[in-house]
Amino acid sequence: MSIGRIHLKGFKSFGGSHEIALCENFTAVVGPNGCGKSNILDALRWVLGDGNPGRLRILKQGDLLFQGSISLPPAASSEVMIHLREEEKVSTLRRRFSNEEGGILLFEGRRIRLADLDEIKRRWRLEGDRFSFISQGEISEVIQQKPLQRRMHLESLFGIDLYRKQREEAALKLDAAFLELQRIITLQSELLTRKEVIADPVLRAREAKAVIDDLERQKSRLYWIKRARSERAIEGIEAELSDLGAQARAASFWASGWNRAMERLEGTLDSAAGGRSAMAVRLAGLEGDLDGAKKRLYALSTSLAGSLERRRSLQDDLARENEGLTGVRARLEELQEEADLAGEEEKEASRSFQEAENRWEQYRGQVKQRLDAIKALRRERAAGEAALVTARSRARALGLSYLEALDEISGAEERMTASGRELAALKKDLEDKSRAEEEARGVQRDAYAAFQHSAASLQKVSREISALEGQVETLRETAFTRLYPPAVQHLVAASRLGRIDASPRPLADVITCPERLVTALESFLGARQYLLFVKDIDEAGRCIAHLKARSAGRATFLPRESARPRTPAQGIAGDRKGIVGWARDLLGVENEWERCVLHVLGDLLIVEDFDTARDLAREGYRGPAVTLEGDVFQPGGTISGGRVSKGPGVMEIRREIQEKEKTAGDLKAEKARLEGSMAALEREEESASGLLRRLSDERRSLEEKLRLAEAAEGEAGRALSRAEGRKKEVEAALSNCGRDHLEITTRLRELGGDAPEDPDPSGEVELVRALEESRTRAEVAAERSGNAVRLLSMAREELRKAASRWDRSRRELEELERTASSVLKDLSEGGRAYHASWSLLQEALSLSQAMDADHAGALAALELARKRSSLASSRMEGLDLGIRQAEQRLESTRVEVAESIDMWEERFPYPGGDGIDTREYERIRRNVRELERSLREIGDVDLGVLSEDLSLTERLEFLEDQVRDVSTGIEELRRLIDETDRQAGALFLESLKAIDRKFCGLFQRLFGGGEAHLRLSDGDNPWEAGVEVIARPPGKRPQHLAQLSGGEQSLSAISLLFAAMEVAGAPIAVLDEVDASLDEVNLRRFSELAREYSRSMQLICMTHRRATMERADLLYGITMPEPGLSQVVGVRVEDWE
Repeated sequence: MSIGRIHLKGFKSFGGSHEIALCENFTAVVGPNGCGKSNILDALRWVLGDGNPGRLRILKQGDLLFQGSISLPPAASSEVMIHLREEEKVSTLRRRFSNEEGGILLFEGRRIRLADLDEIKRRWRLEGDRFSFISQGEISEVIQQKPLQRRMHLESLFGIDLYRKQREEAALKLDAAFLELQRIITLQSELLTRKEVIADPVLRAREAKAVIDDLERQKSRLYWIKRARSERAIEGIEAELSDLGAQARAASFWASGWNRAMERLEGTLDSAAGGRSAMAVRLAGLEGDLDGAKKRLYALSTSLAGSLERRRSLQDDLARENEGLTGVRARLEELQEEADLAGEEEKEASRSFQEAENRWEQYRGQVKQRLDAIKALRRERAAGEAALVTARSRARALGLSYLEALDEISGAEERMTASGRELAALKKDLEDKSRAEEEARGVQRDAYAAFQHSAASLQKVSREISALEGQVETLRETAFTRLYPPAVQHLVAASRLGRIDASPRPLADVITCPERLVTALESFLGARQYLLFVKDIDEAGRCIAHLKARSAGRATFLPRESARPRTPAQGIAGDRKGIVGWARDLLGVENEWERCVLHVLGDLLIVEDFDTARDLAREGYRGPAVTLEGDVFQPGGTISGGRVSKGPGVMEIRREIQEKEKTAGDLKAEKARLEGSMAALEREEESASGLLRRLSDERRSLEEKLRLAEAAEGEAGRALSRAEGRKKEVEAALSNCGRDHLEITTRLRELGGDAPEDPDPSGEVELVRALEESRTRAEVAAERSGNAVRLLSMAREELRKAASRWDRSRRELEELERTASSVLKDLSEGGRAYHASWSLLQEALSLSQAMDADHAGALAALELARKRSSLASSRMEGLDLGIRQAEQRLESTRVEVAESIDMWEERFPYPGGDGIDTREYERIRRNVRELERSLREIGDVDLGVLSEDLSLTERLEFLEDQVRDVSTGIEELRRLIDETDRQAGALFLESLKAIDRKFCGLFQRLFGGGEAHLRLSDGDNPWEAGVEVIARPPGKRPQHLAQLSGGEQSLSAISLLFAAMEVAGAPIAVLDEVDASLDEVNLRRFSELAREYSRSMQLICMTHRRATMERADLLYGITMPEPGLSQVVGVRVEDWE
């Protein structure tokens, strides 16, 4: 690597444009003192990123610009460009400066940062420019360097300074991390202490909060049920009143009607009383006569009825017995006939069976004779036929085997063809699946990486949300506990806990304002920020009573009903310069309290500064005004102002809370978006993973199928070979089988003459059938004959018993008929006497009944009239009482509903009576009383500790996360430092040993003997161990570099520089008059050494010494033809004196 050209334009003393082409070996630049040679070194340092004013020999950046000369004006910009070259690769690096644009750095025409230049220098191996660019006086600096400085130079040459920089940065981060960890742990300890302090109040507050929440729910439910019951009761009472009114009108009508009916019926009863008395005497006599006749008739009729009933029963029994006797006689005759017929059938069946049995025995003898005759012939023919069947079966089996062998050969060939096609298709599918699997794996990898990135972003957003929420809670707690007056804190807390029937709101809580107006409003309001808004004077009274009862301090209230909104003054132009606007137009106000806010701020004018307010006051404006800085002009003429050093006020904290809540809301939306994105990415990753698994399974399945297909192809080949062998074996067997078949057929034809016929099987079957039928008929006939005899005996016994029963019933019937005839005669005479008495009684009864009916009807009507009249009167009184009571209940219920609405409606808005189960009223009322008792038992608690405890918990969780993060960071930093120490230490020691060996060799060469070494100074910290130079010229003792003579020091320093550059592989070295202090002998040694090293690195040397010039490959001269202007010219060595 080398620098091909240097282009200078307006840089320091080089006015205009200059280009210096360099050779790859040794280039010398000569010229008188002050002509600008060293500016070339400055140009190289500046373009490679050095900005140190001391090394660039400037005081400010403007000193880099050409300042002008007699012939050239000052340059507006300064520019240096170098061409970097390595084999065929060429790059340009350019740096430009102007007062208007500042500094610009370009690489390959593309603008880069200075930080990016380090990577470019490492790529071109130029990171050691600080060591290999030696300007005037730096040789002596190397000699006079302290060991640690010398180490730093060597580190920069070998790039170890990057390790040092990383280590120092890591050490600083580690210290900061330890401090942060200590701070977090301290804060954790403080928060835990505070959490322990409030632990008991938190438990009591949680218990109270749970009871209060439940009590609120139960109270709201109780109010709704109570109101629903009342409303339904009102509807019922109104319906009841309407019904009672209608009933009262009907009852009045019926009462007057029944009174008139009673008067009419009482007159009728008095006239009918005499006739009824005479009729009663007559009826008594007739009833006595009739009663005697009735008793006699009853006795006779009872006796006759019994006799007649018994006669009917006996007659029925006789009829049944007659029918039974007739049936038994007929059955007896039928059974006798059946028994005779069964006996005849039995005799006939026995005879037929005997004849069939004889025929069967004759047939069996004939069959035996024929069978014996043909047995021998059948045995011989059977043997031949069996052999023929065996031969034929074997021939068929062999034929089938032959066909099977042919089929197997065809099938094996087809399977081999199919396996070949399947193998080709499977290999192609396997390649496709492998490519698809690789693509799916890439998609899954990308999706997983995106998911991890989103998860990290989500975690970061979640931490930010938690931090913001903790800050908001802290701000709220600060505003409430530190800024609100104690009385206001007490009332607000009591309202939240439901311990006071009031809801006071501080003025500062119901308004919002822009940031620029906070100071103005806080200054104008002062303590009125904490003015408490209430609905009415009664609510203010309840709050004051509560403060008095608990000695909680004093507070000022503004009832909404007492508020008188103020209006802006007329004649003030809103667009006037210096006027911000009316407070009522610039503030945000809750609608409920707008009237109260306008009472306080309705006429407040906000202006920009004191002068505007002063001018308005002098012009006659008498309303309140406040400046943005907090100067207050009151209507009475007083002015207040100044500044007090204090923290943020309530309004500022509320504004900050709103901003943080908005930021938290935005972060929550971002969190929701990230969660949605993560869900989508997770689904995508799962889908990709599922696809990858499916493709992997399919690939493995294809591989298995491919293996099976290859195995199937091999098996098909083996099957084909087996089938062909089997085909040959079957063909030979078929030939042998044909010869055997021919021989057996010939033998059967020889045995095939006339043979005895087989017995007729149909005759044998007929004989067996006839024999079995005869036996069955004989057995059935015997059974039927026995049954008929038994039935005939049973029928004869039944006939005898039926005749006996019929005779007894007939004699009893004759006796009953004689008794009934006598009773009927007596009954006829008694009936005629009874009928005469009954007729007379009926006539009297008819007349008496008519009279009694009339009297009873009159009495009943009178009694009914009296009852109905009494009922009507009672109902009238009851209805009047019911109406009065219903009206009282209606009014009472309406008052109760109105009181409930006034007390509870605003707190628990009524949802309507539909769907409310009023049956729960008693249970919920008991729950409310129990919860109130529980709350009283808990006692006074501060619910504010709940929010404090929640805030502490969240902050502790957040701090715990921070502790883990910081601890992880500390471990990573420690590992980074340890690894940096190990790598850098090994690299530095290795490089130092190489330099030491080379340095000693160069020292001996330049001094003609002796030795020199580099040694690390002692130190506990390896990074702080400096590098000492110990040299021993020939004939002297070892000494430190600073103890040598001037020439010895220069040669030693040059040896060290060249040794270090050689070991580091520095591609370029720029030496500015490093040979100035050498004598001629040492100069020759130096020039020879420079000439030698220029073979392996590009060497640019500014010199006045002829020996150095003579060894250069290229020589440039720098002149200054006029003051302040440098020129580049070509020079020949022989022209230099």
